[in-house]
Amino acid sequence: MKIAPLKIESPRVLIRTYTIADASSLFKLIDSNKEILADYFPMTIESTSGIMATRKYILTRNSERKSGLSLFAGIFLKDGKTLIGQICAKDINQRVPKCEIGYFIDKSHFGKGFCSEATKLFSDYCFEKIGFAKITLRIEPKNTASKKVAEKSSYEFIGLAKNDFRSTKGRLMDCELWERINSNFH
Repeated sequence: MKIAPLKIESPRVLIRTYTIADASSLFKLIDSNKEILADYFPMTIESTSGIMATRKYILTRNSERKSGLSLFAGIFLKDGKTLIGQICAKDINQRVPKCEIGYFIDKSHFGKGFCSEATKLFSDYCFEKIGFAKITLRIEPKNTASKKVAEKSSYEFIGLAKNDFRSTKGRLMDCELWERINSNFH
């Protein structure tokens, strides 16, 4: 399954596939939120250690999109210039079809509903345009903000997976599993 470049909008946000021109903004976003992202996005931090590494990260993610392996996109304010977060569909299983969604938002935009708005918009796109039957979120139990995003985006709590994820510092973490099923899937 080849996944086309993405561009979707809501009244407040624009979600679009990264271009090389986004490397500087993406590097700054990740670097300024490194302490928050350390436990949840270890591979993203490792892959964006500088502008050149971030350019490679974007090229790799776009290549994975073209191969149907993942879909990474920036969450921008409606102006299309201000990058405030990232959202992705990863671990795509084309046989089911299903994926896991991951997301983060810049700390200066916490509590304003941008992440919930983007997650709902992106999830709807994944169901309607890509054709996933199921989407999963894995959330550390103490990450209450992310659990609120899941609830506001119509995800249902399924259960707890013990020792399901390893942080940047090597700590094994439990993850709550949240799912949303595509009721229109045939």
